[in-house]
Amino acid sequence: MRIVALTFHDVVPGGRNGASDNDAFYCIKAGEFESLLSQLRKLGYQTVSSRQFRVWQEQGASLPERPVALTFDDGYASHFECVVPLLLRYHFSGTFFIATDLVGRPGYMTWEQLRKLVFLGMEIGSHGMSHQPLTSLSKSQLHEELSESRRLLQEQLGVSIHAIAAPGGFWNRAVAEAVQQAGYEAAWVSTIGTNGEETNPLALRRIVVRRPFSAQRVVSMVEGWQPAFWWAANQQYAIRVLKRALGVYRYEQLKRLLVPNA
Repeated sequence: MRIVALTFHDVVPGGRNGASDNDAFYCIKAGEFESLLSQLRKLGYQTVSSRQFRVWQEQGASLPERPVALTFDDGYASHFECVVPLLLRYHFSGTFFIATDLVGRPGYMTWEQLRKLVFLGMEIGSHGMSHQPLTSLSKSQLHEELSESRRLLQEQLGVSIHAIAAPGGFWNRAVAEAVQQAGYEAAWVSTIGTNGEETNPLALRRIVVRRPFSAQRVVSMVEGWQPAFWWAANQQYAIRVLKRALGVYRYEQLKRLLVPNA
C-alpha cells in the first residue's frame, strides 16, 4: 500500500486574500478545496492521520482501502473557518501543524479554536515555534524550537503530540536526529512522493498544493499517476533553483508576475 499526503496552507473564500502576502503562492480558494474533497470522496478515499499512518507502519494496523492524508501547515484562521467545516461535510479529517508563536495572532487560530479542532477529531502536530527553517538554527536553538513547541501544544490542548512538519521543508540529518530526541515519532517534509512501510518516519513525503491549482492534477497524484508526480517534482525543483539564483525578494516578485494574485 502507498499513501499520498497532501499539504495545504491558507484556504480562503473567493475574493479574500490570505493571512500572509508571502504565502499567497500557496493560498487556494475554498471552492477549489471543496472541489478536490468532492472528487476524493466520489473516488472512495478516506483520510488517515499521521498517527494512524505510523501505527500502520509499526504494527501493521488496518487502514482504509483507499487512504489519503490531508495536512495543513501554519495554523491559519481559515483552517477553523473554512477547512474544518468542509472536512466534516465530506466526512474527512486532517492533521494540522501549528507554529506556536503564531497562535492568536491576526489571521491565525487561537488556542480555543485549536481545542475545538481536537474535540472534532482533528490531529494536531508541531510546526516549530517561530516558523524558522530548522536547518538554520544552532543546536541549542533547535532543541528549544522542537521541545518547547511540543510541550506547549501538549499543555494547552491536553493531547500527545507525535508529529512535526518542517517549516519550509528545510531538513537534514541533524534536524532528524534532534526531532527524534525531542520525542517525535514522525516528521513530514516536502519531498514529493508516496509513503509505504519502508519510508523513513523522520522524512515522510508530502505534496504541497500550490498555485496554479488543478483539482484534477492533485487527484491524479493521489491516484498514483506518475506523469503528475513528474510535473510536481519538476515544479518544485524549478522553485528551489529560482530561490537560490534570485534570492527570496526577487523570487517573490517573480511569483507575483507569473501567478495571478500571488
